[in-house]
Amino acid sequence: MKLIRYIYFLLLHILCVSCHYTPTLHVPVHPCSPLPNSGLACATACEFNGKGYVFGGRTQNGNYTNNLWEYNPQTDDWTQISTFPGKARVNAIMVSDGESIYVGLGFSKGRVYVDSCYLQDFWRFTPEDGQWEKLAPYPSTNTIRGVPYVLNQHIYIACGTGWSHTNELTCYDIRTNQWSIINPHESRIDARFGGAGGVCKGRCFFGTGLNRKNTCQWYEIDLPNDEWFVRSSIPCKGRTLCAYCATDEYIYLFGGRYFAGEHTGGEVFGDYMRYHILNDCWEFCGAMPSGRAENMIAFTINGKVYYGLGENENGQLINKLYRIEE
Repeated sequence: MKLIRYIYFLLLHILCVSCHYTPTLHVPVHPCSPLPNSGLACATACEFNGKGYVFGGRTQNGNYTNNLWEYNPQTDDWTQISTFPGKARVNAIMVSDGESIYVGLGFSKGRVYVDSCYLQDFWRFTPEDGQWEKLAPYPSTNTIRGVPYVLNQHIYIACGTGWSHTNELTCYDIRTNQWSIINPHESRIDARFGGAGGVCKGRCFFGTGLNRKNTCQWYEIDLPNDEWFVRSSIPCKGRTLCAYCATDEYIYLFGGRYFAGEHTGGEVFGDYMRYHILNDCWEFCGAMPSGRAENMIAFTINGKVYYGLGENENGQLINKLYRIEE
């Protein structure tokens, strides 16, 4: 018996060291009010002025939407506050610079490999007066599932897909309303879409995603100079289509998918984990109450992490929202 226990803990130690993570922490999760519909998949979300905003996505009947929802954590309720003036879409980006919300890109309902379905429009929304302003268009048709960052009055987007997966790094200057492609000739990483990332105390991180295979790679990025520094890999299996958000200490990843066949390890994940930026290590936080899910949303309000929506492995949409307090 002692020998069996010794072997068990030895294997557990080897697994933890090789995958750069600590055993499950069981971080507490609290349910919030659900979105007042049957759910959304492939929506996008951000925080602004102490509230959460969720845009676009796909409904249970397969329709795309251009609705904008506001979540108030003080009252724990949802309000549909606006209808986006552009096309309904999925897999858009939405970020805030603290003064406005920026929305755009994504895919409209139609056929792949049709340029008009890869949406390049980009907008500024001001919640105080509900006004939308159309900005300079995105300079590429690789408009799906890039990872956005806001840093020093610039919005950066890393990777994504369109006609094919890309390793482009693009930059929008908020002051001049101009886009540029930082790396038009080469990049430090492989092309991919469906990655994850975030900004923690001015430090930017990126990783995971899919090209021809799932990747576990994780990087810290000097965005203005397109310099990529290898950090501890995602534990065990790579994943894509996961939700992600950042706090001052951690970047959280929720669910997602490992792309492979039914008999070769393909699965939708039902756990969530976080990356500790100071220790360069990963921690499993436990199982998600909603079960296995992908195409979710996540955002942070005053240090509290919110995540939810998306769809399960059977394509059933989820309307639940959860809160994590570190």
